[in-house]
Amino acid sequence: MRVQRRGSVTIPCFYDDRYKTNVKYWCRGKKRKSCTPIVHSDSPQEGKVSVRDDPDQRVFTVTINNFTDGDSGYYWCCVKINGASDPGDQVSLSVTDASSRLSVDKQEVTGVEGDSVSVQCRYGYSVNKKLWCKIGGSCVSERSGSWDLDGRPVLIRDDTVNRVFIVKIRALERKDTGWYWCDAGGLQIPVHITVKPIIITESHDEDGGNNDKLRLFLYVGLGLLVLLLIIIIITWKVWDRHNKKTTSQNQGNTELTLNPDPEYAAIGNIKRDPPGQASEEPGADVTYSSIVLSDPEVSSRCSSHRPAVTPASDVVYSSVALKHRE
Repeated sequence: MRVQRRGSVTIPCFYDDRYKTNVKYWCRGKKRKSCTPIVHSDSPQEGKVSVRDDPDQRVFTVTINNFTDGDSGYYWCCVKINGASDPGDQVSLSVTDASSRLSVDKQEVTGVEGDSVSVQCRYGYSVNKKLWCKIGGSCVSERSGSWDLDGRPVLIRDDTVNRVFIVKIRALERKDTGWYWCDAGGLQIPVHITVKPIIITESHDEDGGNNDKLRLFLYVGLGLLVLLLIIIIITWKVWDRHNKKTTSQNQGNTELTLNPDPEYAAIGNIKRDPPGQASEEPGADVTYSSIVLSDPEVSSRCSSHRPAVTPASDVVYSSVALKHRE
């Protein structure tokens, strides 16, 4: 694998499922048994080299920053096994100028389910064969068009003028997460694609919060108004019923008392017969009222008075007789 000078590179190292809990390490040397460990997964940082283990994907990745000529050479991805020979895979790294070799804009690409991601693989010189591969899977040609990669649609466009072929994966699914290769002229560079699930969150801006408060106030105010209206209706009905009952009880019987002692007055209703119907006994229904005054001077100022109105069926007459008490 060729790496840009002063650039960075991430190398994926795959392992079997049975080694998920084992310590992984990155070592340098032509032979595995004699290679020198540089960094371990239980101590993941050493200078410009770091390692990260992902047991779910059964892969640990090694990242080298600021790659220089002195970093060229043979390396090993190894798994530490107690009492046995450590298994590992060899990786060859060499430095190259960016203008003449293979590179990618981003080695770590992230997308969301349902969206699409694009990877730009740049090659510095004309090559006849360019590939896009999924590690552990199959490869597709760089020829422009739509292709199927392990059951997933892939769109590839080769721009020979700018010497870049663009890989686009649409309608991302979670299973698209993994490691891929850009391959051009026998050179490979790994690219990791991470597909994240869609996360739906409720967000309320300041205006939305104010609108919610306004709606709450309106609902509360409307409820109180309805309650007040119900109370008014009930109160009015109770008052009206009581008023009708009082009127019914007082109809045909009115009594006025001025003073119980020594002067008093009793006034009664005179019920007259309807027009055209004569009473059997005139004066039978007449109720007389008498007023007794203790002061003779008051007696001289009182006189009988007949109202100057035309008799009618609904007129109530009263007779007043003055008596002088000795």
